[in-house]
Amino acid sequence: MATDADARSVAPTADSAPRGPILCVTTNPAIDITYTIDELRPGVSHRVPTGLARAGGKGVNVARVLHQQHEDAMVIAPIGGPVQAIFVHDLDRSGIRHRLVEVDAPTRRTTAIVTPAGTTNLNETGEAVDARGWEQLLDILREEAPGARAVASSGSLPPETPAHLCASIVEIAVAAGTPVIVDVGGEQLRHAVAAGATAVKPNRHELFDAMGGADPLDAARRLAALGTGTVFASLDVEGMLAVLPDGRAWHARIHQVLDGNPTGAGDAAVAALAQAIPEGATLEEQLARATAWSAAAVLAAQAGTIADPRELARHIRITPIG
Repeated sequence: MATDADARSVAPTADSAPRGPILCVTTNPAIDITYTIDELRPGVSHRVPTGLARAGGKGVNVARVLHQQHEDAMVIAPIGGPVQAIFVHDLDRSGIRHRLVEVDAPTRRTTAIVTPAGTTNLNETGEAVDARGWEQLLDILREEAPGARAVASSGSLPPETPAHLCASIVEIAVAAGTPVIVDVGGEQLRHAVAAGATAVKPNRHELFDAMGGADPLDAARRLAALGTGTVFASLDVEGMLAVLPDGRAWHARIHQVLDGNPTGAGDAAVAALAQAIPEGATLEEQLARATAWSAAAVLAAQAGTIADPRELARHIRITPIG
């Protein structure tokens, strides 16, 4: 195990951290629709029970996990089209605060068909948000960031999103002195790191999409070297890496076989980091909490919820990598 001196958090200490909400920026929100049936047969008409529809998108899932853990979370997102009422109603019913930008682009839908054999997902890409909509979202962030505990920006991006949108989110948080965690891929991920993100949390696919190559540790080190924060790279059943800009790295893995649904595991990890970093937790503590919450999400029924992570935390082993 690395010492606290080796894995010191770069975030504010618990005494200096603001106690406001954690802002959950959701760049591509959705209405998540879930059908649970006995069998999915392609080419056949199915009569199904009424589906579950609720507000979704990765940032919303982050907010749900934080809310479940008794944290004050606020969703900031663009929203448009006929599903607005469903989205707002569900957040209100869930007790999650929100500031939404009304845009012309209709909000997308995602459909999950759950059977005993597995889950089939149909995820719409979403439609382009105009420049005015993005600027209004950034204006809300400028208002809220100075009093926020942390900013977490998560999820895919609609088509034609400005290449530096995530960097702009980071720059606003940095200017406010607020820790910022970003979960995105590709060019947006590189820009977010270079803009000074406190932490980023790509999965393996997003990491390789941004940096190329086939070795996640090498890709994470090259990504971390672009900025001043920490790269937390989730590797599915292989655990999670934490890599600093100077190349030092740690690997966390839970030595327990988990049987469940991995959807939402990455969102739970982001929520854990958004809680831990403002507390002044050491890097090892951040990594352990993110790994435990991610594992706890696998055991939960739906994305945006986690099982009790305390028992899982006892099975996590963190190893420094030379």
